[in-house]
Amino acid sequence: MNLRNNTILITGAGTGMGLAAAKWFSKQGNNVILVARNEERLKAAASELDNASYIVCDLSQLDQMESLVKKIKNEYPDLNMVFLNAGIATNYQLLNNDEAYQTSISEMVTNYHSAVYLTHQFEPILANKKEAAFIITTSGVAFAPDLLHPTYSATKAALHNYSKGLRLALQRKKSPIEVYELMAPLVDSPFSQAVQSDLKISPEAVIENLVESIKKKEFEIRPGLTEDIYRTYLRSPDEALLMVNAFTGA
Repeated sequence: MNLRNNTILITGAGTGMGLAAAKWFSKQGNNVILVARNEERLKAAASELDNASYIVCDLSQLDQMESLVKKIKNEYPDLNMVFLNAGIATNYQLLNNDEAYQTSISEMVTNYHSAVYLTHQFEPILANKKEAAFIITTSGVAFAPDLLHPTYSATKAALHNYSKGLRLALQRKKSPIEVYELMAPLVDSPFSQAVQSDLKISPEAVIENLVESIKKKEFEIRPGLTEDIYRTYLRSPDEALLMVNAFTGA
Protein backbone atom coordinates (compact mmCIF):
# COMPACT_ATOMS: atom_id res chain seq x y z
CA MET A 1 0.00 0.00 0.00
CA ASN A 2 1.22 3.47 -0.84
CA LEU A 3 2.04 5.32 2.39
CA ARG A 4 1.99 8.81 0.89
CA ASN A 5 -0.87 11.14 -0.01
CA ASN A 6 -3.45 9.32 2.08
CA THR A 7 -6.05 10.71 4.46
CA ILE A 8 -5.68 8.88 7.76
CA LEU A 9 -7.69 9.14 10.97
CA ILE A 10 -5.79 8.19 14.13
CA THR A 11 -7.53 7.66 17.47
CA GLY A 12 -5.56 7.97 20.69
CA ALA A 13 -3.42 10.49 18.83
CA GLY A 14 -2.57 12.77 21.75
CA THR A 15 0.30 10.69 23.16
CA GLY A 16 2.35 7.54 22.67
CA MET A 17 2.02 5.44 19.53
CA GLY A 18 -0.87 7.51 18.19
CA LEU A 19 1.15 10.69 18.30
CA ALA A 20 4.23 8.94 16.89
CA ALA A 21 2.11 7.63 14.02
CA ALA A 22 0.65 11.09 13.38
CA LYS A 23 4.15 12.55 13.15
CA TRP A 24 5.38 9.84 10.80
CA PHE A 25 2.41 9.99 8.43
CA SER A 26 2.45 13.80 8.42
CA LYS A 27 6.12 13.82 7.38
CA GLN A 28 5.27 11.54 4.45
CA GLY A 29 2.79 14.02 3.04
CA ASN A 30 -0.39 12.40 4.31
CA ASN A 31 -3.43 14.30 5.55
CA VAL A 32 -3.69 13.36 9.24
CA ILE A 33 -6.78 13.65 11.46
CA LEU A 34 -5.92 13.36 15.14
CA VAL A 35 -8.64 12.10 17.47
CA ALA A 36 -8.58 11.89 21.28
CA ARG A 37 -10.40 13.18 24.38
CA ASN A 38 -7.94 15.88 25.44
CA GLU A 39 -8.36 18.95 23.24
CA GLU A 40 -5.35 20.75 24.68
CA ARG A 41 -3.01 17.91 23.71
CA LEU A 42 -4.59 17.51 20.29
CA LYS A 43 -4.40 21.19 19.50
CA ALA A 44 -0.74 21.35 20.50
CA ALA A 45 0.14 18.24 18.50
CA ALA A 46 -1.73 19.30 15.37
CA SER A 47 -0.13 22.76 15.43
CA GLU A 48 3.31 21.19 15.09
CA LEU A 49 2.44 18.96 12.13
CA ASP A 50 1.89 19.59 8.44
CA ASN A 51 -1.44 18.63 6.89
CA ALA A 52 -2.96 17.92 10.31
CA SER A 53 -6.31 18.63 11.94
CA TYR A 54 -7.99 17.30 15.05
CA ILE A 55 -11.37 16.21 16.36
CA VAL A 56 -12.15 15.83 20.05
CA CYS A 57 -14.00 12.60 20.76
CA ASP A 58 -14.50 10.33 23.76
CA LEU A 59 -14.87 6.86 22.26
CA SER A 60 -16.83 5.64 25.26
CA GLN A 61 -19.68 7.99 24.31
CA LEU A 62 -21.85 6.89 21.39
CA ASP A 63 -23.14 10.38 20.68
CA GLN A 64 -19.59 11.67 20.32
CA MET A 65 -18.68 8.82 17.98
CA GLU A 66 -21.78 9.57 15.90
CA SER A 67 -20.66 13.20 15.63
CA LEU A 68 -17.17 12.08 14.68
CA VAL A 69 -18.46 9.87 11.88
CA LYS A 70 -20.77 12.61 10.60
CA LYS A 71 -17.93 15.13 10.53
CA ILE A 72 -15.63 12.74 8.69
CA LYS A 73 -18.28 11.96 6.08
CA ASN A 74 -18.97 15.65 5.50
CA GLU A 75 -15.46 17.10 5.66
CA TYR A 76 -13.04 14.27 4.81
CA PRO A 77 -14.54 12.26 1.93
CA ASP A 78 -11.03 11.20 0.86
CA LEU A 79 -10.52 9.18 4.05
CA ASN A 80 -8.86 5.87 3.15
CA MET A 81 -6.97 4.84 6.31
CA VAL A 82 -8.23 4.45 9.88
CA PHE A 83 -5.83 3.70 12.73
CA LEU A 84 -7.86 2.60 15.77
CA ASN A 85 -5.27 3.03 18.48
CA ALA A 86 -7.17 4.48 21.45
CA GLY A 87 -7.46 2.46 24.63
CA ILE A 88 -7.68 2.61 28.40
CA ALA A 89 -6.23 0.28 31.02
CA THR A 90 -6.79 0.03 34.76
CA ASN A 91 -4.17 -1.40 37.07
CA TYR A 92 -5.82 -3.65 39.66
CA GLN A 93 -5.83 -7.23 40.95
CA LEU A 94 -8.53 -9.77 40.26
CA LEU A 95 -10.60 -10.77 43.28
CA ASN A 96 -9.29 -7.76 45.18
CA ASN A 97 -11.25 -4.89 43.68
CA ASP A 98 -14.91 -4.04 44.22
CA GLU A 99 -14.91 -2.02 40.99
CA ALA A 100 -13.80 -4.89 38.72
CA TYR A 101 -17.21 -5.18 37.07
CA GLN A 102 -17.56 -1.49 36.26
CA THR A 103 -13.91 -1.34 35.19
CA SER A 104 -14.46 -4.18 32.76
CA ILE A 105 -17.44 -2.39 31.22
CA SER A 106 -15.53 0.86 30.79
CA GLU A 107 -12.53 -0.85 29.23
CA MET A 108 -14.61 -3.02 26.91
CA VAL A 109 -16.66 -0.08 25.67
CA THR A 110 -13.59 2.04 24.90
CA ASN A 111 -11.20 -0.63 23.69
CA TYR A 112 -13.51 -3.03 21.87
CA HIS A 113 -17.02 -1.71 21.27
CA SER A 114 -15.74 1.55 19.76
CA ALA A 115 -13.68 -0.41 17.22
CA VAL A 116 -16.73 -2.45 16.22
CA TYR A 117 -18.77 0.72 15.76
CA LEU A 118 -16.13 2.69 13.85
CA THR A 119 -15.12 -0.11 11.50
CA HIS A 120 -18.76 -0.62 10.53
CA GLN A 121 -19.30 3.12 10.03
CA PHE A 122 -16.12 3.75 8.06
CA GLU A 123 -16.11 0.57 5.96
CA PRO A 124 -18.44 2.00 3.26
CA ILE A 125 -16.21 5.08 2.94
CA LEU A 126 -12.98 3.10 2.65
CA ALA A 127 -14.51 0.48 0.35
CA ASN A 128 -14.81 3.10 -2.42
CA LYS A 129 -11.08 3.82 -2.42
CA LYS A 130 -8.50 2.11 -4.61
CA GLU A 131 -6.26 1.55 -1.59
CA ALA A 132 -7.54 1.50 1.98
CA ALA A 133 -6.70 0.09 5.39
CA PHE A 134 -7.82 -0.37 8.95
CA ILE A 135 -4.99 -0.53 11.48
CA ILE A 136 -6.09 -1.84 14.86
CA THR A 137 -3.94 -1.77 17.96
CA THR A 138 -4.18 -4.81 20.19
CA SER A 139 -1.44 -6.16 22.44
CA GLY A 140 0.76 -9.10 23.30
CA VAL A 141 -1.56 -9.70 26.24
CA ALA A 142 -4.13 -10.95 23.73
CA PHE A 143 -2.16 -14.22 23.90
CA ALA A 144 -1.69 -14.30 27.67
CA PRO A 145 -3.22 -11.91 30.25
CA ASP A 146 -1.25 -9.54 32.42
CA LEU A 147 -2.56 -9.82 35.99
CA LEU A 148 -1.80 -6.14 36.55
CA HIS A 149 -4.35 -5.32 33.83
CA PRO A 150 -6.70 -8.31 33.77
CA THR A 151 -9.79 -6.94 32.05
CA TYR A 152 -7.72 -4.77 29.69
CA SER A 153 -6.05 -8.01 28.59
CA ALA A 154 -9.47 -9.52 27.95
CA THR A 155 -10.50 -6.56 25.77
CA LYS A 156 -7.39 -6.99 23.65
CA ALA A 157 -8.04 -10.71 23.24
CA ALA A 158 -11.54 -9.85 22.02
CA LEU A 159 -10.18 -7.22 19.65
CA HIS A 160 -7.58 -9.68 18.32
CA ASN A 161 -10.32 -12.11 17.35
CA TYR A 162 -12.45 -9.32 15.91
CA SER A 163 -9.55 -8.12 13.75
CA LYS A 164 -9.06 -11.59 12.30
CA GLY A 165 -12.77 -11.94 11.60
CA LEU A 166 -12.96 -8.48 10.03
CA ARG A 167 -10.06 -9.28 7.72
CA LEU A 168 -11.70 -12.50 6.53
CA ALA A 169 -15.08 -10.81 6.03
CA LEU A 170 -13.50 -8.10 3.88
CA GLN A 171 -11.52 -10.63 1.87
CA ARG A 172 -14.72 -12.55 1.13
CA LYS A 173 -16.31 -9.32 -0.10
CA LYS A 174 -13.26 -8.79 -2.33
CA SER A 175 -12.90 -5.44 -0.62
CA PRO A 176 -9.78 -3.30 -1.23
CA ILE A 177 -9.58 -2.67 2.52
CA GLU A 178 -6.61 -4.30 4.25
CA VAL A 179 -6.68 -4.99 8.00
CA TYR A 180 -3.45 -4.65 9.96
CA GLU A 181 -3.29 -5.64 13.60
CA LEU A 182 -0.56 -3.94 15.61
CA MET A 183 0.02 -6.12 18.67
CA ALA A 184 1.80 -3.63 20.86
CA PRO A 185 4.56 -4.74 23.25
CA LEU A 186 5.55 -2.84 26.40
CA VAL A 187 5.78 0.70 25.05
CA ASP A 188 7.51 3.55 26.85
CA SER A 189 4.55 5.94 27.02
CA PRO A 190 2.21 7.49 29.59
CA PHE A 191 -0.15 4.57 28.97
CA SER A 192 2.25 2.07 30.59
CA GLN A 193 3.48 4.12 33.54
CA ALA A 194 2.15 1.55 36.01
CA VAL A 195 4.44 -1.14 34.61
CA GLN A 196 8.07 -1.01 35.72
CA SER A 197 10.25 -2.74 33.14
CA ASP A 198 13.54 -2.30 31.31
CA LEU A 199 12.00 -4.03 28.29
CA LYS A 200 9.87 -1.13 27.08
CA ILE A 201 10.50 0.20 23.59
CA SER A 202 9.79 3.65 22.19
CA PRO A 203 6.55 4.52 20.40
CA GLU A 204 8.62 5.59 17.41
CA ALA A 205 10.24 2.15 17.16
CA VAL A 206 6.81 0.49 17.18
CA ILE A 207 5.54 2.75 14.39
CA GLU A 208 8.67 2.05 12.33
CA ASN A 209 7.88 -1.64 12.69
CA LEU A 210 4.28 -1.00 11.67
CA VAL A 211 5.33 0.88 8.55
CA GLU A 212 7.75 -1.81 7.43
CA SER A 213 5.09 -4.47 7.95
CA ILE A 214 2.53 -2.55 5.90
CA LYS A 215 5.04 -2.30 3.07
CA LYS A 216 5.44 -6.10 3.19
CA LYS A 217 1.71 -6.78 3.66
CA GLU A 218 2.34 -8.49 7.00
CA PHE A 219 -1.08 -8.22 8.56
CA GLU A 220 -0.36 -9.35 12.13
CA ILE A 221 2.45 -7.20 13.47
CA ARG A 222 4.23 -8.35 16.62
CA PRO A 223 7.03 -5.92 17.60
CA GLY A 224 9.51 -6.57 20.40
CA LEU A 225 8.26 -8.70 23.27
CA THR A 226 5.03 -9.55 21.49
CA GLU A 227 6.89 -11.80 19.07
CA ASP A 228 8.56 -13.58 22.02
CA ILE A 229 5.19 -14.02 23.73
CA TYR A 230 3.63 -15.33 20.53
CA ARG A 231 6.37 -17.90 19.93
CA THR A 232 6.18 -19.04 23.52
CA TYR A 233 2.39 -19.23 23.35
CA LEU A 234 2.56 -21.53 20.32
CA ARG A 235 4.79 -23.85 22.30
CA SER A 236 3.05 -23.59 25.67
CA PRO A 237 0.18 -21.24 26.62
CA ASP A 238 0.95 -21.82 30.31
CA GLU A 239 4.56 -20.81 29.80
CA ALA A 240 3.46 -17.70 27.93
CA LEU A 241 1.19 -16.75 30.83
CA LEU A 242 4.07 -16.96 33.30
CA MET A 243 6.32 -15.12 30.86
CA VAL A 244 3.99 -12.14 30.51
CA ASN A 245 3.57 -11.74 34.24
CA ALA A 246 7.28 -12.04 34.84
CA PHE A 247 7.83 -9.21 32.34
CA THR A 248 5.29 -6.93 34.04
CA GLY A 249 6.21 -7.90 37.58
CA ALA A 250 2.68 -9.04 38.38
